[in-house]
Amino acid sequence: MDDKKLEILKDLIVDEEHTLEDLRRLVEKSKPFLKIESKTGKIIISPEFPLTVKEKIIIFLIGIYFSKELNLNKDVQITSRFISESIDIAQTTVSGPLGNYVKNKIVGIENDSYTIKYYEIEKQLDTLTHKYLIKEKNSAIMTSKKQRVPVKKKSTKRRQISEPVSQKIDKKLDEELLENKLEKYNLTVDNLHSIINVVDNEIILLRGWKGVSNKESHIKATLLFLTVHKLMYGLDEIQSSEFRKCLLDAGVPVKYMSTTLKNYSTYIVHKRGPIGSTNTSYRITPLGFQKGIILLKDIIENTSNFDLKFKSKIKNEQSDKISINEEELNQNITFFAERNGLDEEKLRTLFDFQNDGIRMCVPLRENIRKRIQIKTLMLLGVILKKVYDVKNFSGKILLKNSGVSYDRLDLLNSNKYYKMYFSANKPKSAMQLTHGGENQAIEMLKTYLETEDCQL
Repeated sequence: MDDKKLEILKDLIVDEEHTLEDLRRLVEKSKPFLKIESKTGKIIISPEFPLTVKEKIIIFLIGIYFSKELNLNKDVQITSRFISESIDIAQTTVSGPLGNYVKNKIVGIENDSYTIKYYEIEKQLDTLTHKYLIKEKNSAIMTSKKQRVPVKKKSTKRRQISEPVSQKIDKKLDEELLENKLEKYNLTVDNLHSIINVVDNEIILLRGWKGVSNKESHIKATLLFLTVHKLMYGLDEIQSSEFRKCLLDAGVPVKYMSTTLKNYSTYIVHKRGPIGSTNTSYRITPLGFQKGIILLKDIIENTSNFDLKFKSKIKNEQSDKISINEEELNQNITFFAERNGLDEEKLRTLFDFQNDGIRMCVPLRENIRKRIQIKTLMLLGVILKKVYDVKNFSGKILLKNSGVSYDRLDLLNSNKYYKMYFSANKPKSAMQLTHGGENQAIEMLKTYLETEDCQL
């Protein structure tokens, strides 16, 4: 009987050779969609396909699985924040698809760390292969076959509508035309090539795009690239994936670039597709082209005609420096507690007072991100004002030091409590409590010292 059982059950047993064959097959299927850096284990998702957010997440998790097999990223916790930062997509956008994957048993979660189920890897890769490789290949074959069938030309007065063709394919450089264009602006081809390099019709910026902040670099690099792109190829629009790749090749930081460019739609228009789609493009406006020419000439001729008012929009407001000596700090804490009827001992227990800053030792019990951010910033902000004599403070630094999420602080401007109690529009760099905000924060602080919680 035992021998018969073993005969039946042996089909479930696989040897190492079979497992290696499976792994080799999965790696082959993954190659078109991802690469892994040998030293860092960083997952590089292919820019060749218009992948959705869901697809980018699943490709990233597949890459993480392989990297751990390579003994890379072994001790890294794959949280939603880690995934968000790695694929350069906001955490709020990532959380929904991740939750669906967990719900559908495609991805597992343990201690806030996400892992793709091994048995799901091939299924997901097959779906991607069918969508982006087999389907496109079959479509190309069908198109080719259709082209061989002779079609009689019909005389018609209607205007023929041609299908749109990718701008990347249309790129043709007419050197004589380029020289004539540059001559209008007292520039030469040599001038242009001192700023850019061209490899396989792709423009790579060499210099001139760096600014005092990432935001300034985003604006300069975008204006320079799109201006040169229009001069060389006569195209004022480019696909986002191609554009970002060219900037990355030049060393331009592209994180949060689309957020920066939203504020400069007079010069650069970001044309979006459906929600979750990466099939988007950037277009330079006539006014943006003018600005780009001015910037281009400034770099070449070492002048400074680039609109200063335009540049000033890029600069961040700065928070006040936090610095106080030990004796003055202790005196101020005591005076603040006495004046507002606060328990000084509890105040020193729940807050960590340092000469160069402050943090909360016990986070608030709150599930909504915006609310915990605003309440934490109000409590810390009023202490900074009354104890450290600091009016402008960095919300990002305060939240980070207190172990509170500082994602999407740009969304706080739309919150009614933020509008009621804060006067600045720069949550990441220079926030400030209003007079009403200070009074409300002190009342919240009293409740927090009693119950370790408070309400808005």
